[in-house]
Amino acid sequence: MPRNKEALIRYRVINRCLIDYNVISKDKLIGACEDALDIHPLGKRTIDGDIHAMRYDNGLGYYAPIKYDRNRGGYYYEDPDYSIDNIPLNNEELEALVFTSSLLNQFKNIDLFRQFSGAVQTIIDAVNIRRLTEETSMYNFIDFEKVPFIKGSEFLQPLIEAIKSKKTINLTYHPFYEKDAYETIIHPYLLKEYRNRWYVIGLNDEYKKRRTYGLDRVLKIEKSNVHYVEQDFKPDEYFKNSVGIISPTGTPPTIKIAVKKEQAQYLITQPLHESQEIIEENEEEIIFQFMVHPTYEFKTIILGLGSNVRIMEPQDLKDEIISVLQETLEGYSSN
Repeated sequence: MPRNKEALIRYRVINRCLIDYNVISKDKLIGACEDALDIHPLGKRTIDGDIHAMRYDNGLGYYAPIKYDRNRGGYYYEDPDYSIDNIPLNNEELEALVFTSSLLNQFKNIDLFRQFSGAVQTIIDAVNIRRLTEETSMYNFIDFEKVPFIKGSEFLQPLIEAIKSKKTINLTYHPFYEKDAYETIIHPYLLKEYRNRWYVIGLNDEYKKRRTYGLDRVLKIEKSNVHYVEQDFKPDEYFKNSVGIISPTGTPPTIKIAVKKEQAQYLITQPLHESQEIIEENEEEIIFQFMVHPTYEFKTIILGLGSNVRIMEPQDLKDEIISVLQETLEGYSSN
C-alpha cells in the first residue's frame, strides 16, 4: 500500500535531523516534523512508528541504523555516513534503471524533451558511472532500436499549447503529392505518433471536416485569431475502426485474410488491429478476420507480408491488391 506524502516528508525530516545532530531527542524530532508539515500537535506514537519503519520496513528498504542513547536521551545514526538519500540499489533496481536510462537517451534531443535533457543526462551519467565501477557491463548484449531524428518535432510544443489553450493555428503545409505549399487554418484536437512520425488531427476551417497533417510536411505554424471550434473528440472512438493515422467514416467492412502458419504466429503475438480474430485453421494456413477500414496503412502491412498472405474478402480489396502486385511485376519485367 503506498505511503502518504506526510509520512515520506517525516522520514526525510528525521533523516536530516539525525545527520545534523550527534544526538537528538524525540521532542525535537516531533518539533522539526511539526514545523515542516505545519501540523500541531504531532503524537509521539507517530514518530515512534516512523523510526520503526525507517529501521525495519522492507517496503522502504532504508534499514536505517538508528540507535537510542539512554545516557543522552536521544537518537543517532550508528553509522555517521549513513543517509536515506544514499541507499544503494540492489541488482534488480540497477538493471531497471540501466534499461530505463537507455530508453531515455534516445529521446533527449527531441525538441519537446530538450528542456529535460539536463536531468536525463544526469541520470544517464550516474548510471554509466555505476556501470563502469562494476566488473561486468550490463546490457551490452541488448541493441535498442535507434530512434531517428523526427522531422517536424519542433512543432510539438506549439501544437500542444494550442490544443491545451483551445486556439486555432495557421498551418503552412507542403504535401508530398503537391508541387507547392499552401496555408490553412485548423482547430487542433490531437497529436498522434505512428511509426516514428508525428501527426496532428484537427478541424479544417475551410472544409469544416477533420483532417490529418504530418508534421514532417509542416513548414510553419502561426497563431490564428479565428474562433476555436470545440468538438467532442474521442481518439479511441475515432481510430477504433482503422489502422494508422487515417480514419474513414462509416461502417468498416469485414476483411478475411489467409496467412501461412509460420507467418501467422507474428500476427497472433502482435495483432494488426483490436478486432482481429482467428475464425479458421488448417494444416497450412490460419484465417484471420478483421472489422477495419482498408486504409493505406492496412494495405501496406498486407503487401509487406508478400506471398505469406492472400486476401479472401471483400472482393474489391482482393482485386485492388492483385492489381498492385501485377503492376509491381510489370515494373520488374520492363527492366
